[in-house]
Amino acid sequence: MAPPLTDKVLLIGWDAADWKIMTPLIDSGAMPNLERFLTQGVMGNLSTLMPVLSPMLWTSIATGKRAYKHGVHGFSEPDPASGQVRPITNLGRRTKAVWNILNQNGKRSNIIGWWPSHPVEPINGVMVSNHFQTAVRALDQPWPMRPGTVHPQRLIKPLSQFRVHPWEIDAEQLLPFVPQAAAIDQDEDKRLFSVAKVLAECASVHAAATAVMELEPWDFTAVYYDAIDHFCHGFMKYHPPRLPWVAEADFDLYKNVVEGAYRFHDMMFGALTDLAGEDATVILCSDHGFHADHLRPREIPNEPAGAAEEHRPFGVFAMRGPAIKLDELVFGASLLDITPTVLTLFGLAVGRDMDGKVLVTAFDRKPVVEFVESWDAIAGDDGSHPPGWHADPVDTADAMQQLVDLGYVDSPDEDVLVAAQNTLRELRYNLARDLIDAQRPGEAVPVLESLWERWPEETRFGVQLFGCMLTMEQSGEARQILNDIRSRKQTYAAKAREELTSIAEASGSRKDADEKELTREERMRRMRLRRRAVTNHGSLHYLEGRLCLADGDAKGALACFERVGEVQTHNQPSLLFAKADALLKLARYDEAAAAFEQMLNIDPVNANARLGLCRVWLGRRRPRRALDEALAAIGLVYHNPQAHHCCGIACQWLGRIDDAVRAFEMAVSQNMLLVDAHRRLAKLYRTKLDDPERAARHRVFAAVARRRQRAFRESGALDRDQSCIPAELPDARLGAVGKPKTLPPLHDEIIVVSGLPRSGTAMMMQMLSAGGLEPLTDGARGADEHNPRGYFEYEAVKSIGRDPRWIRRAQGRAVKIVAPLLPKLPSEYRYRVIFMERILAEVITSQNAMLKKLGKSGASASPERLAEIYRRQFEAVREFLTRNADHVQVMAVDYHETLARPRATAERLNDFLGGGLEREAMMHAVEPTLRRQRMA
Repeated sequence: MAPPLTDKVLLIGWDAADWKIMTPLIDSGAMPNLERFLTQGVMGNLSTLMPVLSPMLWTSIATGKRAYKHGVHGFSEPDPASGQVRPITNLGRRTKAVWNILNQNGKRSNIIGWWPSHPVEPINGVMVSNHFQTAVRALDQPWPMRPGTVHPQRLIKPLSQFRVHPWEIDAEQLLPFVPQAAAIDQDEDKRLFSVAKVLAECASVHAAATAVMELEPWDFTAVYYDAIDHFCHGFMKYHPPRLPWVAEADFDLYKNVVEGAYRFHDMMFGALTDLAGEDATVILCSDHGFHADHLRPREIPNEPAGAAEEHRPFGVFAMRGPAIKLDELVFGASLLDITPTVLTLFGLAVGRDMDGKVLVTAFDRKPVVEFVESWDAIAGDDGSHPPGWHADPVDTADAMQQLVDLGYVDSPDEDVLVAAQNTLRELRYNLARDLIDAQRPGEAVPVLESLWERWPEETRFGVQLFGCMLTMEQSGEARQILNDIRSRKQTYAAKAREELTSIAEASGSRKDADEKELTREERMRRMRLRRRAVTNHGSLHYLEGRLCLADGDAKGALACFERVGEVQTHNQPSLLFAKADALLKLARYDEAAAAFEQMLNIDPVNANARLGLCRVWLGRRRPRRALDEALAAIGLVYHNPQAHHCCGIACQWLGRIDDAVRAFEMAVSQNMLLVDAHRRLAKLYRTKLDDPERAARHRVFAAVARRRQRAFRESGALDRDQSCIPAELPDARLGAVGKPKTLPPLHDEIIVVSGLPRSGTAMMMQMLSAGGLEPLTDGARGADEHNPRGYFEYEAVKSIGRDPRWIRRAQGRAVKIVAPLLPKLPSEYRYRVIFMERILAEVITSQNAMLKKLGKSGASASPERLAEIYRRQFEAVREFLTRNADHVQVMAVDYHETLARPRATAERLNDFLGGGLEREAMMHAVEPTLRRQRMA
């Protein structure tokens, strides 16, 4: 366990907080507490995830994992008991939050208002759920807290006194937000009450947080405020400067609301940091930003959660503490990085299954970062809900429908059923979008296909499916989907127009213009029909242009983009980027540059525009200008592999070889599929840095990347951990593909050939045997059509965990031991391990084909689940090799590289095993027919 870097951590969450709004306020002195805080620590942008929906994002912040891993996918869910729709709970969360991990490590946590945290978990400390602050009764009626709102129960009554009812907010408290409140007719204008409601709820959360911090012991406190997001959704349209479509009278009344919200949060921030004390580490973050300028959308998309269109992809991050740098910027932070950073602050290991990283650049000295495979696999009192409480809402609803269809359970009434189905639809849609954002479009495709089949009128499902096909380079399928989008849109637009005509005829004297007499449901229905009745031809032209680009028709794409027409300001950068991309492919650099510059005029912090300008300057062979733009793009979004790649190219052209290598290495660390970056690294290491082994390593990685790209195009699943052993092998002399000098001759070492079944272990045994190394085999398993030259297995290996005495017979010989058995090797011997690497999808496909021919069923797990199990086993292997590096030498051999270049592999094997092997015989032992293999 690493040493802790702090005694306490206070995590403050401001939903939708944005530096674009805060910076002018800080500069003007309107947020003095935050201004002082920033001089004592670090700050930066915090990249968000797609879709930009708060319950999903705040759960990612609390777990360090994406939504497809943590299980929270929206704002609401079906109630398994009643079938009705309820606000999202934490019961669907299927991984530990940071407070659960801290709990099982003896830490006390206070979790106040986190979204979602209802029902509360029985942690060691205090939890107040996100239902605490919501008023459910009038001021003169009892206001009991619903069960599951506060833990421990002894605090239910005292904390209930800290809630503020909206009607308790008086005029004096409203005036900082709405100075002309007295002029508002509240019978006609309900917006003032919404200000009071948001303010009351925010004050309730803050009161509970300060009380608990002051009166209860704690090591970790997390407080979540949603008020900025609510204030912005309701009143950002009135924020200065006034937009042309906003009435001047409304602007004058409500232009101060957003600024008032930030001032109020600054005061609360000061109170929290004072209570935390100077020795505590304090982190401020938001899940996303909010458009506050000309990028504010005039119209919100006609879909659930359409209000997320107002969100900006960058939230805020700031941190202060005893181990944190002073007054510096942090680049490349993501909301997924919060939990790994908190764990490191407490000296705890980070889960390898977490998607975030530790923000090491924020620390004054590089922290010790330790890892565990997964905290979910570590038993202990984690303060989570007892077994049986957790339930995936989608799975539960599907199971309930199964019982309904079988006749064992009554079907809910129609209204309840429709609401539940619509809720499930949105949960599945959000899951699909998260999978797309995680570069797993192949897994999103069946979800979207199911949705589009069930709701064929919902064009958004088709559009996302279209994008998946383009990402997977399946343009033929994308063309068919685009045709379906057009035909379906035409059909359902005509139906919507017919319904509107019928409604108008049936209403008689009630004209469309006078809708005050209509019910809310009638108005909403008409609004939906009107939007559906209109075909957005510009969007169809845009999709056609993207398809042309995918097919290599840049001229056709440009023509399509020119036909798009006028779009809302916040959508203009996407259209301009598409145009500029087509212009770049046509080498029309001046026009492309103008389009990228126009993007920056609209959005000065657009990293894609900076990267585009970098590509322009590279096209013009102006590396210095290209480098400036690449660095600007990286400064905006550090996790930007293409920008690092372009930065490397510019440095290479400028003769800055060391900088080029660092840039290319960073690019491939962020995206291992960048074939060109691997190739350039191989050339630089070979020709400039005299490092043939690293050059060989990147040649192998380039070959692997090409195969992974092919697999990705076929399956849409980006298997990030497809290698059996990661590049960071325990023996630093060996790297991932070889060693820089010949090891001493073999003495009494045991040569172990390992990997998964069907990863090439038999082929490797054949090579070693042909080279003159005696195999340890008993011939119990003879040759067959799968391995015509035999399996080279030794039956006793299977019982190594129970009886390892046979291992002494393997000294000076080669023995095949499947990867999961490696940790059972006795420690009193010395080993040289040759580990076979092959893409997991290929391994599993080959295993299943073999099982089918043998007439056996094999594992009941899906290929995806089996791959996950193998990955976890690999982690155990890697940790075993690291722990025993003093008597275990390791060499990783890529299966396909061996097929393609058997001579090179034979040379490396000879070096690894101390020389003296027959290299020509080893090379010819590789079966030529294997070289024509492709992934099934």
